[in-house]
Amino acid sequence: LYCHGDYDKVCFAPEYWGKDAYNILVWLVFIVMSLISPFVLGDAEMFIEADPMKSPVHIVPEWYFLFAYAILRAIPNKILGVIALLMSIVIFYFFAFVNNYTSSLVKLNKLLVFSFIVSSVVLSWLGQCLVEDPFTLLSVIFSMLYFVLASTLLFVFMFSKKLFE
Repeated sequence: LYCHGDYDKVCFAPEYWGKDAYNILVWLVFIVMSLISPFVLGDAEMFIEADPMKSPVHIVPEWYFLFAYAILRAIPNKILGVIALLMSIVIFYFFAFVNNYTSSLVKLNKLLVFSFIVSSVVLSWLGQCLVEDPFTLLSVIFSMLYFVLASTLLFVFMFSKKLFE
């Protein structure tokens, strides 16, 4: 172990007991504070009385489903919207079969992947925006761009495999 003396060792008792005591103290303060006044750390909207006939405007899904929610809101037909929502998530499973590392169209692949990521990020931003005039039009445009880029990526992969093999 190359420990030739006591000069490079740390005594267990004062160092780690002090750190553990500090952690226990912080957790106890948090637990006591949450037991004495439990609503201090809560959200103020929890106290608004629920209206079963109206859903709040500010409710959105988690951040990782915002792009799919924007696609769902962009299509006015319910069945087509649900199909587009499911296809926007299933597209990621198709990308598992794509191996563009061996392609000779590297610059085109980089451009398409970068554009796809940008459209996904913009769709995620549009998914948390209110349903208003500029955001609904942008949702439709970026939803179409999302599916066009995804199908173009898959087409380029199949085309490059057939062309360059």
